[in-house]
Amino acid sequence: MTNRVVALVAGFFLLVGCCLAGPLLVLTSINDECAPAPVTSAASSQPTAEQWDADQLTNARTIVSVGAERRIPARGQIIALATAMQESTLRNLAGGDRDSIGLFQQRPSQGWGTPAQLGDPIYAAGKFYDKLATVRGWQTMPLTEAAQAVQGSALPNAYAKWEDDATTLSQQLGLTAGSATDCSATNAAMAQPVTRNPDGSWPDEPCSIRPDPTTGSGCLTPRTLHLVQQAKTAGFPKPGCYRVDDHGEHPQGRACDFMMTSGGEASGAQKARGDAMAAWTVANADRLGIKYVIWFRRIWTRSEGWHAYNNPYGGNDPAGWHTNHVHISVE
Repeated sequence: MTNRVVALVAGFFLLVGCCLAGPLLVLTSINDECAPAPVTSAASSQPTAEQWDADQLTNARTIVSVGAERRIPARGQIIALATAMQESTLRNLAGGDRDSIGLFQQRPSQGWGTPAQLGDPIYAAGKFYDKLATVRGWQTMPLTEAAQAVQGSALPNAYAKWEDDATTLSQQLGLTAGSATDCSATNAAMAQPVTRNPDGSWPDEPCSIRPDPTTGSGCLTPRTLHLVQQAKTAGFPKPGCYRVDDHGEHPQGRACDFMMTSGGEASGAQKARGDAMAAWTVANADRLGIKYVIWFRRIWTRSEGWHAYNNPYGGNDPAGWHTNHVHISVE
């Protein structure tokens, strides 16, 4: 084979790979300094994993679950656990220093959210991971430096003493994938946030965008249109949103179906694209006002995370089981 032919073949496969992986590249954070993180944790005299009570373990599971849903690698979840151990001893505190609230003692006055939002462990953990994802090279930093980059504490070295406990607790909770040298993080591109009410709730919106630009008929709410626009920016396919039906959010202009195939069950690159979109949507749930996501026989809700979908309305086919499209409903 000549050098020219080899070059042409290599170029062809590179082009195909880029076309198939476009949306996945949006989600991937490339770490060009992937090396073992320095070990700085000191021997801890703090509670061992077995000494956390039921409430503390519930909060720890929430932190790990939110990280897993956002595809944060194990290292990031351990950083989050250690941070919450230092800030609140894994308790959802109603108050603290000045206006600090919750597991991570985040402050409304510093833009973390409303008091009601910060009192929600799911929201608080999500905000921690949002900020962590903006810290360049956090995967290879000493734990205490990564935590401090997020928290801005007056005691920047205080997190180090919790590293052993956080690692042990993470293992107890079943967090085994990844390590201090895990460089496979897939941090979703952040969508532009929609407007909330001062108390953190979602404004009531009429189905006022006419016609629905994805179908040419019916209507969408402004929040649904925002989802469509942000998904397009992230590189995902144009959806179909409004439709006449006797149930669900489609006839209210508050749901969209993003097709990954022309009708059959997704596989290979199509399945990977759907996986990427589902992960992107969940990672941006607070920013986009997501109510639930259905993809490949599973449904995500705020209260339960991902769990089995029982297909109450659909047929026994790819459309009914959502194996050819990602369904997204908004608040």
